[in-house]
Amino acid sequence: MVDDSWKGFREAVRGLGRSRMDEPTGAGWIFRDLLAHIAAWHDLTARRLRVYRTTGAYPGPGDEASLGLPPFADENEFNARVAASHRLVGAEALLDELDTAFRGLRAEVAQLTDEQIHANKDWVIAITRGNTYGHYDEHKKELGYA
Repeated sequence: MVDDSWKGFREAVRGLGRSRMDEPTGAGWIFRDLLAHIAAWHDLTARRLRVYRTTGAYPGPGDEASLGLPPFADENEFNARVAASHRLVGAEALLDELDTAFRGLRAEVAQLTDEQIHANKDWVIAITRGNTYGHYDEHKKELGYA
């Protein structure tokens, strides 16, 4: 599910072209912000999975220090910080970051055992879904794919 959804999402991103990064989406973002946002949530999820895999802890809101991140009050603050930090990032570098973040998340999932994946009421599945295929679904309309 993760890989197939990623392929569709990434193909839609390819269809944008690099020249459209600063154009608005239908939901009020610009494409640059949207892609930085997806990459950041991939990275955050990979960090959470790494901590879980290595310590058994289930990091969530308020655990940013254990993830090597500065604290943020909520998702809106996190998203705003990500968008602001990527204003001057070139299209090529942004796409590289997106791909690298996905590979990092995917690598963390691949290192988990079935027991780890299903522990704590399928916590791994829930956060992975929320920050991959479930997240892509939230942005399909903006990217113009079904």
